[in-house]
Amino acid sequence: MTRTNGSGAQRPHHYFTKIRTGIVAASLLACLSNGFAFTTFGSYDCGQWFTKREVAKSWLLGLLSGLNFMVADEKKGNDPLSKLGSADQAFLWMDNYCRANPLKSVTDGGIDLYIEIQMKK
Repeated sequence: MTRTNGSGAQRPHHYFTKIRTGIVAASLLACLSNGFAFTTFGSYDCGQWFTKREVAKSWLLGLLSGLNFMVADEKKGNDPLSKLGSADQAFLWMDNYCRANPLKSVTDGGIDLYIEIQMKK
C-alpha cells in the first residue's frame, strides 16, 4: 500500500508507520518525564515492594514490558529492555529506588527505570 504526499510522490505504507511510531514514542517519553498523570490498576507502593515482593516484581515486569511494547522498534534496533542483562537487574534497581524513595510507588520507579534504560547508550 502506498500513499501520496503533498507533491504527488508516493511513499510506502511502512514509512508512515515509522513516523507514527516515532511520534507516539516521543510523546510517551515526554509525558512520562514531565510528570504526566495517568491511571494504573493494581500498583504497589515502595513499602509493598519489600513486603509483597513476588507480586510487586510481576507488576514491575508487566509495566516495563508494556512501556517497551509501546516504544520498541526492532527494525531500528530500538529495544530498551534488551539493555538489561536480566530481570534481576531491574529488581535490584527497584530495591535501591524504594530505599531512597519510600513514599513513591513501583509505577513511579518503573517509569524512572525505563527512562534511564532508554537513555543508556
